[in-house]
Amino acid sequence: MYRIIKKHKDEIEKYCIINNISADTVFSSSVSEDDESVFILAPINPERAKLGLADNTPSTITLKIFLENGTLRFEQTEHTRKHLGVADKAKAGRRVA
Repeated sequence: MYRIIKKHKDEIEKYCIINNISADTVFSSSVSEDDESVFILAPINPERAKLGLADNTPSTITLKIFLENGTLRFEQTEHTRKHLGVADKAKAGRRVA
């Protein structure tokens, strides 16, 4: 698991519950990270990969998480709902905070 995600897992899960985002998807997604940020990436389109079209096109960023002075700041993108959203709030997290 990744540094920021591992250290702040409960806080991220709480954010997911409040915002109807799938915590399971967030925690299982590929990421781009450094010591101050994590970008949650959308899954690679399996249809493109099957066709041999997996190219060097960057993955879509679905959620940005920034660590600022020990506190997380979340930034949703125009792709957050499509890739991470859940219709049923009960499915947003594995437990209710």
